[in-house]
Amino acid sequence: MQRWQLTLGLTVVALGAAIIAPRLAGFTLPAPRVDVPIPEVVPNVVAPIVEAVVAAPTSTGHLVVTAGLDRTAVLEGATQERFLAITVTAPDDIGESFRRAVDMAVVIDASGSMSARGKIDYAKRAAKLIASQMNSGDTYSLVTFNDDATTVVPATRVDDPTVIHRAIDRIYEGGGTNLYAGMDRGAAEVKRSLEDGAVGRVIVLSDGNANVGVTDPDSLARYAASLTGQGIAVSTIGLGLDYNEDLLARMADLSGGTYDFVDDPRELETVFADELDRTASVVARSSAVKIQLPDGVEPVEVIGWDATQTEDGWTVWMGDVYAGETRKIITKVRVTGLSDSTMDVASIKVDYQDVVDGITAAAYADATAKVTNSAATVDASVDKSRAVDANRAYGNWYLDMSTRAYERGDLAESKKLLRRGANVLNTASQQLAAPELANEAEDLDRQEVLYHSYAPASDEGKRAIKGGKELFRGRAR
Repeated sequence: MQRWQLTLGLTVVALGAAIIAPRLAGFTLPAPRVDVPIPEVVPNVVAPIVEAVVAAPTSTGHLVVTAGLDRTAVLEGATQERFLAITVTAPDDIGESFRRAVDMAVVIDASGSMSARGKIDYAKRAAKLIASQMNSGDTYSLVTFNDDATTVVPATRVDDPTVIHRAIDRIYEGGGTNLYAGMDRGAAEVKRSLEDGAVGRVIVLSDGNANVGVTDPDSLARYAASLTGQGIAVSTIGLGLDYNEDLLARMADLSGGTYDFVDDPRELETVFADELDRTASVVARSSAVKIQLPDGVEPVEVIGWDATQTEDGWTVWMGDVYAGETRKIITKVRVTGLSDSTMDVASIKVDYQDVVDGITAAAYADATAKVTNSAATVDASVDKSRAVDANRAYGNWYLDMSTRAYERGDLAESKKLLRRGANVLNTASQQLAAPELANEAEDLDRQEVLYHSYAPASDEGKRAIKGGKELFRGRAR
């Protein structure tokens, strides 16, 4: 094991007990909540009264974190629910070439169902494309799985992609879906070849549910999470309409990778190419965001992330962060204005492995708010940027809950939730002068038409479910 991998492993092991294990205690989705009050959005937006980001402990590495409320003032002696918005950004330009060497295992479902719609042929083309686009210092391996796993291309430096192409041509489909065996074999190829400074990645493509070998969602998610301690992230691609999107998304989230839904197999080449670009531009790995709330601030919700609640806040596992990327965490907190003229609202710490410098690093930010006895001052203190981000995540949260209600067959509940979400977005659009939120409200209206035009078990219904869940993930983060 290389030096940086050992450092990363120790970092993740230390975080694992607090972050990953509690979330794997039960593989269940939260019950929809429909009684959450919509925080007031006020007109007459002006510049924030107090800058919400203040001096914090010295940060190391390349990530930058900021945090603040959607309003920068709170009313003295009153308790109110507010949005706390956190951003984590990796710079696009660090003053040097930041492309990392890549050690990538492509793991392709070769079960019998992949013969439909030419899916296996498109998957093979995408696997060839990645080999052709990798650098000569990168490492490539290819594994297929059906009833068991087969190593088609063992981990090898990409010097002559045509050799890899010929091996890919020999792939044939048939049998069941042993997702665990494929993921395990792909991870083994990366483990044995991963070198100092390279980014380890397993890309899993599947079009169906795991029905051979290990099929328990908890076990599959737990295994994906365990690979982070060995310098490997798992990215998942769900192809078609018959796979478990909640499982593939959770596997990617817990291991620090990405998840994509692909309906048309012709899109696979683009998705695979994008995944290679992201992997080569990783700036931070195993990123965990710790949100600490002081007295006077109570945790309510984290929107769109699988968060672990702690004694005084939350920890959010973020995984890999790519060059030029900004991740957003929107939380809801209950704030009681204290007598001080300025009160602390939250302290943020991001622990991560800085891939550029090869160090264990941390980024810090504090959020504060002005305490005032003037309601007008509070009303005038809206931070537009954070308020737009918060209302976007919050309005689309209703889309996610509506999608899950539709999936259960509760059409009345689904319709009610979509209308609530559209109301949040439209109201915020008007009062924050943010027309983009009105456009997103129209997307919710279109989802309502889909949900009430097709049965959830139909192809159209399955497509709407997967698309709705993916749309929410993209807008809440």
